Amino acid sequence: MQNLAKNHPILHIVLKNTFTLFNLVNLILALMVAFVGSFKNMLFIFVAIANTLISIINEVRAYKIVKKMRLISEQKPTVLRDGKSIQVSAEEVQKGDVIVLSLGDQILYDSVMEEGIIEVNESFITGEQDSIEKRPGDDLISGSFVVAGTAKAKVIHIGEENAITKLEKEAHHLKTADSKLFTLMNKIVKYISYALIPVGILLLWSRFRTEQDTATAITSTVAGLINMIPEGLILLTSSVLALATIRLSKKKVLVQDLYSIETLARVDTICLDKTGTLTSGNMVVHDFILPDGATFAKVPSTPTSAEKSFLKALGAILSTQMAENATISALKKALPKTAKFGEIKGITDVIPFSSERKCSGFKTKEAEYLMGAIEFITDDQKTIKKVKSYTGDYRVIAVVQKRLDNAHLRPSCEDASKKSETRPVTTGARERVEDGRYPTSDVLLGIIRLKDEIRKNAPEIIKYFYDNDIAPKVISGDDLETVRKIAETVGIKDLRGVDLSTEKNLNYEKLVQNYSIFTRVKPEQKKSLIEAFRKEGRTVAMTGDGVNDILAMKEADCSIAIGEGSDAARRSAKLVLLDSDFDRVPSIIDEGRQSINNLERSTALFLAKTVYATILAVIFVLAPLSYPFSPIEMSLLSFACIGFPGLVLALEKNTARIKDKFTYNIKHYSVPTGIAVAISMLVLSIIATINDFSRAKLTTLSAIIVFAIDFILIYKVSKPLNFFRAALLAIIVVIFLAALFIPFVRDFFEFTLAF
Repeated sequence: MQNLAKNHPILHIVLKNTFTLFNLVNLILALMVAFVGSFKNMLFIFVAIANTLISIINEVRAYKIVKKMRLISEQKPTVLRDGKSIQVSAEEVQKGDVIVLSLGDQILYDSVMEEGIIEVNESFITGEQDSIEKRPGDDLISGSFVVAGTAKAKVIHIGEENAITKLEKEAHHLKTADSKLFTLMNKIVKYISYALIPVGILLLWSRFRTEQDTATAITSTVAGLINMIPEGLILLTSSVLALATIRLSKKKVLVQDLYSIETLARVDTICLDKTGTLTSGNMVVHDFILPDGATFAKVPSTPTSAEKSFLKALGAILSTQMAENATISALKKALPKTAKFGEIKGITDVIPFSSERKCSGFKTKEAEYLMGAIEFITDDQKTIKKVKSYTGDYRVIAVVQKRLDNAHLRPSCEDASKKSETRPVTTGARERVEDGRYPTSDVLLGIIRLKDEIRKNAPEIIKYFYDNDIAPKVISGDDLETVRKIAETVGIKDLRGVDLSTEKNLNYEKLVQNYSIFTRVKPEQKKSLIEAFRKEGRTVAMTGDGVNDILAMKEADCSIAIGEGSDAARRSAKLVLLDSDFDRVPSIIDEGRQSINNLERSTALFLAKTVYATILAVIFVLAPLSYPFSPIEMSLLSFACIGFPGLVLALEKNTARIKDKFTYNIKHYSVPTGIAVAISMLVLSIIATINDFSRAKLTTLSAIIVFAIDFILIYKVSKPLNFFRAALLAIIVVIFLAALFIPFVRDFFEFTLAF
């Protein structure tokens, strides 16, 4: 079946929706009715066929849209062919191809490093969260992600041979839909299915004992069993969610997991990564600051010696960074290519940027030059305090030179965070550089203040969250004051924040209770925060655009990736905003709420019939009474009182917060209605037996009574009435009255007015 799904997905959809337990039961019951020649009582089979076709059409349509959108958003590997770098589809890559990897790329194939130095996250395979450095000759495992650096690697496995493919294949059977509604409905259906065969056999035996002829016995048995099956409920659920997927696709939202629509609709906490969500992801340099406090907004044509030292180091760092990010892009734009500040020679090693160490730079034999968050590149508290004093409304980074001698101080940001299976792990501060010396003497060369571009619609989105009982939380790797200022600007009310880099013995459960803004957060800490929110019983959504967000996105109940973000983030997310417009999130939530609220309401109609049919089946197994229904009449009632209003109500606009009323509806609507119908039918059957009612008179009165009770149920679940719902009630009445009073229609349904 897995190979079928992979090679012929549309055929798989058709087969999956056709060969179901419900369709099998309907087919057997239809053959039973056909056996006794009562062909018009087979009308119910057309309802089953219609439901199946609707489900197939919607799912195929949704599949085609999702496939098209995935082709647009999927990673296109860069390979070297004939000396040129070209982008190809993932399927075009062959063994022996050399692929180019950079920050944010997912490694799609098992490969061997040929050139460059990168750091990868292999947590999805190994379970270890630390970044692992890879150098020429090292193996790369498919499914891991590049978190720093650039490289070239030779592909050694493709397709089924890849490690990630084998793991996915082994784990495939463990994956289940994360849907409360679907899970609960499946339980109901399972229990009904278990009861169907023994009840059917007993009911058929009792009908042969009670009814006057074989045809009546079989048709009444079929009517009883058909009523027990809520055949349209799961199909309606799948269809409604598929339609939601189609509507969202028109808004450039890729739904990679159908049931994530329901999950997002239930969200009460949304964790926002600042970059790419509250901000556009673009940055601009505000100004440069020298250690003496002198500032300049533009690079001077004739720089002073202090300016020249600062800009020379900054330019050298930027020239060594092959991978782009928002900060590096902004700095490169601010430094004109024509500017000449001199060169730093003798670079021995490059430190690529990673979200783990929050800095980048390079080494020479005499010194180490680092650019990044000040608290991650020096221990000098005086320097840290000085740099942080310039924060204000800005994001502040610094450039530091660490001269080398034999004195012992804190190792560089690279040495402090590096953990590799192939290189010694830093267990203390005394890790020597190549010539045996230790880093010391941190010299601040300069400070850069950058400003994030806040999304224009961010305040409206935050207001939407508050208006809809969704608590926004900000999780960022940036400075606390910078993030807090942005949070205040976009309208976040709770500005209690914490810098995780200053916290010891982190207690995430207490942190999520006391704060709403979390900064200097490392990737594994983001995941821990999400876990803590979920332990509190919250339904959590996580937005992100980078590799550093992946662990948290995987842990969240629902994950949303920004389309312009890394491919790794897009592949990890359940929902992708292809046009990177965060304004789509309210639309997704509204779409989910509409689907789930209306489905919860519609379930009352479907399950009421199941309740009374099950009760009646048991009663009429024991009691020697005429069964009050025939399949043809139940087909009418199923359409007029269940299928039609259920579908219409399920498509109505309804964006109220999810209140998990599924169980409530069963208790307060389905069960009372089912009991009322069962008692009424029992009393009617007793009266009919005593007064020797004709079969037509019994079934007509039964249909009228059931319609009246069902109509009251539809009215209750439709309150408060509006024009749309009132029109629905009127149409239902017209349908039933037409069946009762139009002569040829009345004859078709075997009704009579001769009371």
